[in-house]
Amino acid sequence: MTDLSAVDPARIAPDAANPTVAEVMRSEVVFCLPSTPIDALAKLMADNDITEIPVLIDRRPVGYVRSRDILEHLVEGDVQLAGSDLVRQSDVDVLARDILHGPTLLVDENAQLLEVIALMRQSQRTTALVMHEDESPVGMVTVREVAAHLARGLEAGAA
Repeated sequence: MTDLSAVDPARIAPDAANPTVAEVMRSEVVFCLPSTPIDALAKLMADNDITEIPVLIDRRPVGYVRSRDILEHLVEGDVQLAGSDLVRQSDVDVLARDILHGPTLLVDENAQLLEVIALMRQSQRTTALVMHEDESPVGMVTVREVAAHLARGLEAGAA
């Protein structure tokens, strides 16, 4: 006979309004290395529509860089605009390790989305790195994925 106290109700009848992070996350992990130059960071962020990028060493998170940090270096004159690209000045080498923040916001792939949203809000973060039980990154949740999930819920409710 099955012990009902060991049965997880969320697995039997998952709540569509509060799925697991694995159901909502982007499966690609956009990241950089500590040695990534600031111009490459800006391009990675722009190409992937993110405002925070995790910094990894051997697939282990060591911190993150915010787009705000890149803008601060632009304002301070450490970088300059050339055409449509952000480029380093020849005498300044700003790398990810120079503007690194920590710790990276890590969440388990089986965590409920509403928990992660609350955690992101509490920590004033826009990106959470989704981790597998073997402690390797398997995806990311950003405000974009949260908004897309909410929009799908609104569309389903209107139908």
